[in-house]
Amino acid sequence: MRLLFILLLICPPLAAQHVYLSYAKDGTPIYSDQPSAGATTVQLHISLPTPTVTPDPAVPANIISPVKTAFRLQILQPEQDQNLLSNSGELKVQTQIEPELPAGHQLRLLFDQNQLSPPQRATGFLIQGIERGEHSLQLQQIDQNGKLIAESPVTRFYLRKSSLFSPK
Repeated sequence: MRLLFILLLICPPLAAQHVYLSYAKDGTPIYSDQPSAGATTVQLHISLPTPTVTPDPAVPANIISPVKTAFRLQILQPEQDQNLLSNSGELKVQTQIEPELPAGHQLRLLFDQNQLSPPQRATGFLIQGIERGEHSLQLQQIDQNGKLIAESPVTRFYLRKSSLFSPK
């Protein structure tokens, strides 16, 4: 019987049709959409709950929604299109964020569009094992749920390594 009511709630077209009730020899009720000998028509009254919105008395009705803060993220070092010499493939990245990073927010650094380490609150990053060539960096601010809040422009730089053919 519960199954029938669930089906009627899920499938509204079934609610518009007739439902017939008959009883088996052992007294078990049998519901069907086909009339049978001795069956009676069952009137179903289905009412779906109407959602209501009740104002929270603890929150004033005239409250203004908070203004979203515009954050400015910037990569200070390396500079855009800078040529760097690092035989070890190590790079110290210095970043800046204004205003101050709110509680629960973190920074992540994308190196060549990939996240290398877990998000952190510190504004300095150390990248190791970089191969020579062109690379890109981007700083992103995320909230406690991992949602992207702000991001810096992409900074492109070039890493050089000394070799026998080009010692400087």
